[in-house]
Amino acid sequence: MINIKEIFDNDNVAQCVSLWLPDNCDGSDLAGAAEYTAEMKINSLSVTPKDVPVIWPWVEKIDVKIIARFYVDSLAGQNVSNLVVGVNSVFKQGASGAQIILPLSELEHLSDSLSVVREDLFFNKELSVGLDVLQVWPLDWANVFDNLKKINATSLLLILNHDDMEKSDFTGRIYGALECWNASPDMELHVMFGESHGRAEQVYRLVAINRPELLNKLKFFVSY
Repeated sequence: MINIKEIFDNDNVAQCVSLWLPDNCDGSDLAGAAEYTAEMKINSLSVTPKDVPVIWPWVEKIDVKIIARFYVDSLAGQNVSNLVVGVNSVFKQGASGAQIILPLSELEHLSDSLSVVREDLFFNKELSVGLDVLQVWPLDWANVFDNLKKINATSLLLILNHDDMEKSDFTGRIYGALECWNASPDMELHVMFGESHGRAEQVYRLVAINRPELLNKLKFFVSY
């Protein structure tokens, strides 16, 4: 279990932290995570769809949002219908939002498919679109934001799947996203970087310099 107060010296950064629960959590892990979110005043946590109904009774009386994450490799065939059914199911089980994590190549297909059902399916719910930040090049950002606007995404989730530290172009990619930022006024920026907690300080500084208006819309998902 992480200790936010020990990991993040900057209180401003610590206040942006949300939890990312691993796929293999058991009931006791989920109960502990729920208690920890309340203790640390964390306002949201990301879980797999199967864990939503398990953790819901632990958080229904506290101000914590459950975000269910869906991994999509391809939206061909019946996959769009399966995704819609899955998202609808977790909302009925207590989730406040969904993270749809997919390859950049599938983003346009997602926006085309969800645009017709977005307002009904996500009414009063959060829609977060997750991309591997190292897959997005500078010329891609205009298309990314156009597609996010099309489905009125509430947040863009940038994921660092493989951190090569000084060899990684992570900060450059984040800088590129901020330079090209062309989103709906209320859209948030979420970042997930696994165990590389030092990345939070880098992102916070970049946002403070380049897009200070996003500081109150910034969220860091860290592994629990």
